[in-house]
Amino acid sequence: MRQVKLFELETPYRETLAIKGSHFGPDEAPESLVVVGALRGNEIQQAYICARLVQRLKQLEEEGRITGKVKMLVIPVVNSFSMNIAHRFWPMDSTDINRMFPGYDQGETTQRIAAGLFDRVQHATYGIQLASYYLPGNFEPHVRVTNAKALDADRLRDLARMFGFRYALVKEPSPFDTTTLNYNWQVWNTYACSVYSSVTSSINERAADFVLARILQFMGGIGAIVPDPETDATPSFATQWAREEDLVNVRTARAGFFRPMKNVTQPVEAGDVLAEILDTDDCSVREVLTSPVSGTVFFIHESELINGETIAFKILAHAEVL
Repeated sequence: MRQVKLFELETPYRETLAIKGSHFGPDEAPESLVVVGALRGNEIQQAYICARLVQRLKQLEEEGRITGKVKMLVIPVVNSFSMNIAHRFWPMDSTDINRMFPGYDQGETTQRIAAGLFDRVQHATYGIQLASYYLPGNFEPHVRVTNAKALDADRLRDLARMFGFRYALVKEPSPFDTTTLNYNWQVWNTYACSVYSSVTSSINERAADFVLARILQFMGGIGAIVPDPETDATPSFATQWAREEDLVNVRTARAGFFRPMKNVTQPVEAGDVLAEILDTDDCSVREVLTSPVSGTVFFIHESELINGETIAFKILAHAEVL
């Protein structure tokens, strides 16, 4: 293993921003894999999983179980500047690095950061981004791909299945998505997947263990490592494939205390009670949320308080086994 400095940016407010990564395997390997962690300042779990991955790959290297067939680069943190001050986006202008790819080296700060990173990772054979969900809540860890239509769709499905997550979701890109790392990786012929843990701004050891095991399983599947059947073997799933539009939103009409009555991955039938919204004065029931479709609970709102017109649940209405 060797640590490499991928990009530096002088800042007028704090120390120099430096993006660093850990490199495993020979430079002349026929294929390459890049794993990117925290692009945003609150992605603590994502950075932690990447750091754990570096730790595990160092152990595998010492044990001679890095095959040399795949050059690997793990980048735990991109946006250390925002992470140091606990700010999700770039603090000067609240722009999102993951909405700036492929970047512009003469542009605004986050455009230059995206350009500097993408210059070093754009030619990878495989790409994994440890992404964070846009809604705070509890959900099933899963893998997602953006349908950029630039690569072999069947091969992308096979790669998504290698992780062993319960679900793999495909998203049809909107114009908003065309500036993400995942989309641009695919445009530059990298088979890219976004991996979602169930938390973002805190560390959940159980979820981190599970996601780390899924990434190691993927690495074994592409021939990058020889996994230890005892240490690296954890239960995986027959992956179910679904589309983003198969997720049905259940929104509140009233605000109040949020009392969910279902759990993530629990099957539901149309009309089943999902939650109650309670009055904050006397705990009377202001609203009963029911499932509009039959399916599986995929996402549940996180906070004990909820506003009106807020997504409280996402129900996965349809999925097929890969």
